[in-house]
Amino acid sequence: MNDRFLKLIIEMGKFAAQQKQDGKLLPKLNQSESGVFFAILQITSEKPGADLFSLGELNSYLDYTRPNLSQTINKLEDKNYVERVILKDDRRMTYIRLTPDGKNMLRENYDAILNRMNIIKGILGEEDTERFIELAMKFIKAYNEVQ
Repeated sequence: MNDRFLKLIIEMGKFAAQQKQDGKLLPKLNQSESGVFFAILQITSEKPGADLFSLGELNSYLDYTRPNLSQTINKLEDKNYVERVILKDDRRMTYIRLTPDGKNMLRENYDAILNRMNIIKGILGEEDTERFIELAMKFIKAYNEVQ
């Protein structure tokens, strides 16, 4: 195997281990649960004011299996961060809405996350940050294609 690939795998492993040790971006949430919150953030940045999120809409950002998404939503409900909503005019669709606790948790942690990312951007510079994001997304897409 190419030494550069091995180095990349080792560094990615160190980064993942450090994240587990240093703490998560969203405390008290596992990776799947955090993914739901980041999907909600992405949707609200694209659709300001949105507060109901369909499971399909969330999963278009996450690509979880249906059982994994349902289990993740159940855990978030148990933590009182989200609630399921069924509209009277369309009972076939289930939506997710952040509870006041969920909104508070997100508000409390969002600034810290954004601050950390801005510090990293300051270290890397604007151009390298954008290039890294593009390459990381391209790498993940390519990796998923060969799975």
